[in-house]
Amino acid sequence: MPREPQSLKQILGATLPGSLAQRLPSAQLLAAWRVAAGEGLARRALPVSLEKGGVLVVAVSGAAWKQELSLMGPELCQKLAQAGHPVQRLKLVSAPSLTPPPPPPAPLPELDAGERDQVETAVARVRNPELREALASLGRACRRASKASGK
Repeated sequence: MPREPQSLKQILGATLPGSLAQRLPSAQLLAAWRVAAGEGLARRALPVSLEKGGVLVVAVSGAAWKQELSLMGPELCQKLAQAGHPVQRLKLVSAPSLTPPPPPPAPLPELDAGERDQVETAVARVRNPELREALASLGRACRRASKASGK
């Protein structure tokens, strides 16, 4: 018989101590937070727990965003209350960057046989084999970067 899907809060609630599980923000609160804070701020500030007395603990990436959020706190609490989440105040805690890192750069294009031969010819007169290989590697990397930029 197939099991019913469970929310992350239900799963964590079964494995975490009761008091900790109770403090996890609900999916509805997280959705209301995104609306109240706006997408830009919501990417840099994430509710992590709801403490007694309606204190919403929010992890914030960076001092500037922490300052911005401290000024917006009363307005955000009001918007959350209007959405059915009685948050009395925000407790801001520093967190590492909440924004995902940028994607890695695209791989550099490979050199064709003629381009590789040109690099080898350019370093052929270098007598030290280690230096020659280092210069050839540098030359190939420069050619690939140049090729990627269209130069």
